[in-house]
Amino acid sequence: MLVPNEMPSIYPLGVVGSGQIARMIHSAAVKLGITPRLMAEDSGDSAALAAPGASFRHPDALSTFAELCEVVTFEHERIDLGMIEHMEAAGQIIRPGARTLRAALDKIHQRRVLTAKGFTFAPFAELRGPDDLLDFAGLFGFPAVIKSVRSGGQSDRGSWVVDNQNDALRVMAEQADRELMIEQFQPIVKELVVVVARRAGGNARCYPVAETTYADGACLEIRAPAAIGTRVKTEAMETARAIAGELDSVGVIAVEFFLTTGGLVVNEIAARPHNAGHLTLENAPTSQFENHVRAILDLPLGPTHALAKAAVTVNVIGGLDGVDPAEHLHEALAVEGASVHLYGKRPRPGRKLGHVTALGDDMEQARELARRAEAALMNRRL
Repeated sequence: MLVPNEMPSIYPLGVVGSGQIARMIHSAAVKLGITPRLMAEDSGDSAALAAPGASFRHPDALSTFAELCEVVTFEHERIDLGMIEHMEAAGQIIRPGARTLRAALDKIHQRRVLTAKGFTFAPFAELRGPDDLLDFAGLFGFPAVIKSVRSGGQSDRGSWVVDNQNDALRVMAEQADRELMIEQFQPIVKELVVVVARRAGGNARCYPVAETTYADGACLEIRAPAAIGTRVKTEAMETARAIAGELDSVGVIAVEFFLTTGGLVVNEIAARPHNAGHLTLENAPTSQFENHVRAILDLPLGPTHALAKAAVTVNVIGGLDGVDPAEHLHEALAVEGASVHLYGKRPRPGRKLGHVTALGDDMEQARELARRAEAALMNRRL
């Protein structure tokens, strides 16, 4: 039940999350004159710092929080799916809904549902014990990739490349408290992401295909448009749009692909705004965050075309030296043409503290600007 006069009566929106994605969803909503409720975990969290009046409650209180909203959305998939299904059955509007969230939450379910509809994933199997490992290795050999079936915390590692049986058994023992799966290792040429915004009626828009670069499981750089041919670009966008439709997703959904020597393979699905879409803040008429808000409130979607010939985002990752990028903001802002986004987080090794985006007439020009600004934030010479 809504509390009178506490939110704009036409769009009572609730955002569940504490990180930078919730922070940017909140900001996008405020831009439209909508002041969402925020359910965060701690007053010092990135999203809470940008949303005075946030609720700080245990996740068990989600249903109580949702009673104050007409529509609830999430910045992550670390949720109790049973509770979401119960809330939907009681008439609460959750976007994306339980069907989409289950596919994003459970990688085994995701693959089973989508491979049955003809979408291409790498061969995979549940990994419940050594027999499953031996059976899979007998068919597909090594190297292989072991993955956590369910998403963990933001700092939790979720995949391990194993070169032999001993490596695999070691990972299984170390991760014995987690549900695991195994997947055939793919000869990756590029890692691609398509971000799709979709309304409840099926109207959807895709952003240009982005290319990502990872190191030690962390995304370091995003480039758009991806350096791929027209055929691959079209296939990736059509596949992402089809997956969003198959899962009846509402809001932003991101589909990650491996471009392999054998073609496109779906890697993962994220039912929320995605790291690879952060550059849409500068490089699209409507950012992924604004289109997420529009979509979940069933408002007309904004245009998603690129504004520049090239866009590059470099993530700002905490290092062992403990440098706080906020202390070097002055130097970074002196790099004209680079847009700096800091999340208000305390520095910690491996923690994503912000990102820098630059636009340009070519990819090298944009990349050089973004890298200069990131290096300035981290007090580092290029």
